[in-house]
Amino acid sequence: MGPIRIGVSTALALCVAGGCFAQPPRPCFAWLLRGDVFVDCEGKKTQITRRGDIEEFAASIENSTFAYTVSRITGHKADVTESTYSTTVINLKSGAATNIDGMSGVTSMCGGLFSAIPRGVDHPRVRSVVSGEELTFQPYVWFRCDSGRKTVVGTTKNPGGELYEGVPPKTKIAGPGTFNAYQFNLSPDGTQVAYHEAGTLCVFSSPGPAQCVEAGTLAGSPSVNDAGEVLVGAGTGQECFYKTFYDFFPERPASVGHAGRDECLGIGYWKPGATSIEAVEPLGRNPQWIDPATAGRLREWAARQHR
Repeated sequence: MGPIRIGVSTALALCVAGGCFAQPPRPCFAWLLRGDVFVDCEGKKTQITRRGDIEEFAASIENSTFAYTVSRITGHKADVTESTYSTTVINLKSGAATNIDGMSGVTSMCGGLFSAIPRGVDHPRVRSVVSGEELTFQPYVWFRCDSGRKTVVGTTKNPGGELYEGVPPKTKIAGPGTFNAYQFNLSPDGTQVAYHEAGTLCVFSSPGPAQCVEAGTLAGSPSVNDAGEVLVGAGTGQECFYKTFYDFFPERPASVGHAGRDECLGIGYWKPGATSIEAVEPLGRNPQWIDPATAGRLREWAARQHR
């Protein structure tokens, strides 16, 4: 049986035919807005960083660690821009920070923070940004695992292939070409798999089938919690000016020179059974579920940095 499609939405849903829906539940989450990390939890929004150049970030609820990635342009060859990357890892309890040169992204999975992009051809592996431990689950080349590392989902071909669960692969979740092979995610307890492709957002929970919603523009990996609720960067239907892929704004300020135009991204919330994605933030990308304790530690760290 194929995935169940339960609704149609071309942008974040707030109002239809002059009537507005009730706002969705206020989740506890972090997200990226104009190159900085923000937290929204328990009715309070807080800016965590004040850099303006963060491209990716992740926070671990298991070991109180926060990491973010920045890049620096080093040159140009023909039409290609060459850049170097650096990931900063912060212990939220002690405040100690370390830098990892060359790591171009970070993600929260497998009970910690790991490099977002696997390295190696024969045995693709990801690296812990805290301990340096390397993880690999053969025959997967791109994968996610739960906090206890008992459930693994991933693809066995790069690029493309099917999305499977199990080691060895047992349960087929999605076929080739029906999901973004680099932007799927697994809930901390391993029961929920979120993925998207071509404007369709889906959640799979064994034994299936997946439940999906037509959603218009989607960007970045979805974040899914143990209840199957999803946060994702989603198109708003409004126009934005893009200084970079992570720094965009609805009105062009006089201080910005060249800026490309594209659809604005906001933070969308969806749970299986709902007929549309609903807006929880009008602007931003790269959302991640966190818990109140992690939100509190991020706020405490930010207060120490900015006082």
